[in-house]
Amino acid sequence: MSAASEQEPVMTGTYQPSGTFLHTSAGAHAEKLMPVLDKYPVDAGEVELRLPPKRVLNPSCFYPDTTPTVVEQMNLDDGLADNLARQLRCQAVIQESFAAASIGNYFPLSTMFENCVLFIPSAKRFYDLNQGIVHKHFPEVETAVVNAFVVTANKRSYGTHSASGIALQIPSLVKKRLGFPTEYRSFHTAVTPTPLDRQPFVIFEEAEVEAPNLQFAYEKIMEYGVDKEEKAAVDKALYLFLEGKLSELDLPTVRDFLMAKYWEKRYADTPSPGYYCDSRVGDALVFDNYRAHGDGTLPGSPQDRLTIDFRCFNKVHYPAGMSSGLDFIVDPDERDYQIKRKRDSIDFLLTTLGYEDIDEFLYLVFGTRHNEHINPFGLMTDLQFGVYNKSEYHLLDQNLDAHYERVERLYDQIERDGEFVLPERAKQRLQALSQQ
Repeated sequence: MSAASEQEPVMTGTYQPSGTFLHTSAGAHAEKLMPVLDKYPVDAGEVELRLPPKRVLNPSCFYPDTTPTVVEQMNLDDGLADNLARQLRCQAVIQESFAAASIGNYFPLSTMFENCVLFIPSAKRFYDLNQGIVHKHFPEVETAVVNAFVVTANKRSYGTHSASGIALQIPSLVKKRLGFPTEYRSFHTAVTPTPLDRQPFVIFEEAEVEAPNLQFAYEKIMEYGVDKEEKAAVDKALYLFLEGKLSELDLPTVRDFLMAKYWEKRYADTPSPGYYCDSRVGDALVFDNYRAHGDGTLPGSPQDRLTIDFRCFNKVHYPAGMSSGLDFIVDPDERDYQIKRKRDSIDFLLTTLGYEDIDEFLYLVFGTRHNEHINPFGLMTDLQFGVYNKSEYHLLDQNLDAHYERVERLYDQIERDGEFVLPERAKQRLQALSQQ
């Protein structure tokens, strides 16, 4: 019996059942994500050759020590909450001017999540005001990143998912606990009230907390049983992943598809309920990010749901000679390409804010410390490439006042004009990125 099944969910404050269940919520999410597979034609015979029983898989699963979810009141006064709400809505206008045709908003050119440090001036103040609360709940924290995001009115939030990482796909590293956070907490904080009819954040508190690799999830799905159509989709998803045929944008989506199918099958006979908090502004759900969370089956909200969140890691240790997940990329040319692509992505985001290029921003923030050798992954963490430990250039630890003055001037203009026009420089950068 797992530790999760032995403990009762913590019902602090207004933390209560959502009326939804993991297997149905995950199943709905899998159905939503499945069309991404249509982008990749495959030969059925080749897929069969590269999967069991003709191929032996190497499954693994990390089981973290975990703590129950609790509700905490963060330092978020009315003025800060109002500023956050205004800034989140303005950054959404910017992203709408170029948003890629992707499922969900978590992609390299997002103006939200870890990139929000560039777009949300109040994120830095929230970070500074709440370090004590973070350390109270998570004394081992090494790196804390602020995420801020919007679920827009009459739309549904991204569906059921959990944390993962490149190293968690490699059984030898899982066994040695290298390359990924062994402790991973989030402080999911309401900027707007979130009763049940306003898309509250859902956590599946009674489900086992685990981080399987996709080979583990695939084997379990097969054990639980699938129909012919499901098997074709699951086979194709794992084949595309194992053979390295997925684009950078689609890889997280396919990973989430397989995990959603795993939960759908695993919990069909033992339903695991969702829980939510009827949150006031400033209420945070402090939870383990390896726990299944998120629910896209709740009715759409008539109002935007605004959220600010700390994503927190303990110190991540890597194999000898490595300093981040980028070092798992064996081909040096491919590694250099990914570093260049990260720099180009940040360069594009900064040109949407009116900068000539990333160098202008780096000089503004770092002055004479700036040079072209700053690794762009060191400015902020990166989940997909397993960059967790903060560097000396971590933006949330810098003085960003001059940058934020510039952002606020742009947001004043957006509010006056009622629109945002993507600068020509940004259009050129976006076109170049689309051709890489």
